[in-house]
Amino acid sequence: MEIAPVIVFVGLLIFMAHFFVALFEKTRVPDVLYLILIGLVLGPILSLVRPEDFGKVGHVFTTIALVIILFEGGLDLAIADLMKSWRETVFITFLSYFLSSILLTVVLYYMTVLDLHASMFVAAVLAGPAPSVIIPLVRHLRLKDSSKTTLTLESSLGEALCIVIALAILEAYKVEEVRIGRVLGSLVASFLFAVVIGAIGGYVWSVLLNKMRQLRNAIITTPSFAFILYGVADFLGFSGPIAVLTFGIVLGNIKTFSMEWLERRLHLTPLVHNETEKLFFGELVFVVKTFFFVFIGLSVQLTDYRSIAIGVTLTGILLFSRFAAVRVGASRSTPGNDAMLMSVLVPKGTAAAVLAGLPLQMGIGGGDLMQNVTYGVVTLSILFSAALVFLLERAQLDESKSWLFSGFGISTQEIGHHEKDA
Repeated sequence: MEIAPVIVFVGLLIFMAHFFVALFEKTRVPDVLYLILIGLVLGPILSLVRPEDFGKVGHVFTTIALVIILFEGGLDLAIADLMKSWRETVFITFLSYFLSSILLTVVLYYMTVLDLHASMFVAAVLAGPAPSVIIPLVRHLRLKDSSKTTLTLESSLGEALCIVIALAILEAYKVEEVRIGRVLGSLVASFLFAVVIGAIGGYVWSVLLNKMRQLRNAIITTPSFAFILYGVADFLGFSGPIAVLTFGIVLGNIKTFSMEWLERRLHLTPLVHNETEKLFFGELVFVVKTFFFVFIGLSVQLTDYRSIAIGVTLTGILLFSRFAAVRVGASRSTPGNDAMLMSVLVPKGTAAAVLAGLPLQMGIGGGDLMQNVTYGVVTLSILFSAALVFLLERAQLDESKSWLFSGFGISTQEIGHHEKDA
């Protein structure tokens, strides 16, 4: 393959990714869906590129994407905001996640050749929301501020919950002992020490930021330190992803975790990241996300009709679980229109796609099926969510809203309609 066309394509892809973001703001169709479609065209449809062409680099890229996305996800998880509206957010998050996990596990166990642990892992991965899709979408939807806050916080918290539980299940594969006590002990130790490493790393780095900013071209050092923490935790036998997630959470909430007595005694000054640094991290995630979702499109196997059928079924279960969770967990003061929009937002994103590739890297049996099913659900869930949001925003499902969410509040748009009718 000639190098020049590849370089041109890389440049064009970055430009197209920015165009897709602008298109997202107007059409409500998530930009990642276009990126997946590009991968589908290049890979399964035209057979110009195959995932095997990347060799070991593909697995390395997956790990890089995992570290960067976990770091930024932790950085954006505002604990202070979560504490303000924690009741409804936490209730919907946990209800939606665990209801989806249980139903998905049952279906996967009986519909596929996956064993119980593998089914639980895929379910844990797919039950979590996708902040990279939901948060930009929520900004442009006609929702109350309280509904936007709930969805934004829920997507971040739900993704963190998805990562923690999926990695806990995956860690169980590494434990050879059959005794439950030893398995739980190993899992707790792996996660606890990873949290300690990430927390200490986050606090130390916030103190070192003052010195690092005096160096030239030092803005990349923070994500570089995240890679170091991941490697150290993984080398010591602990959970690297959890260490990176904790590192991001501590850095993003350093004022919440500050220890004034220690800082006064040792003359420490923990710093938060400024807007320039946050913009850089956002651009870094944007570039990684762009290529990663194209890579997902390349990896989807359109000839695996069984995986596609399973993906459609699982997406339907996710919509049902989400509807039930919002119907039960959302406040009755929430407008019915808001509740309906909240109930169709089931897109899966980068975290799910990245986690899905880990079993295959670890050589776990059925890893290819787990990855194929997850990639299929990522694509279908984004497609279904975008289509349903499109219909709801254009009042195509008003009749269903009237009885599905009876007893909920009335939005300002609906009040306007009633006044016109009167």
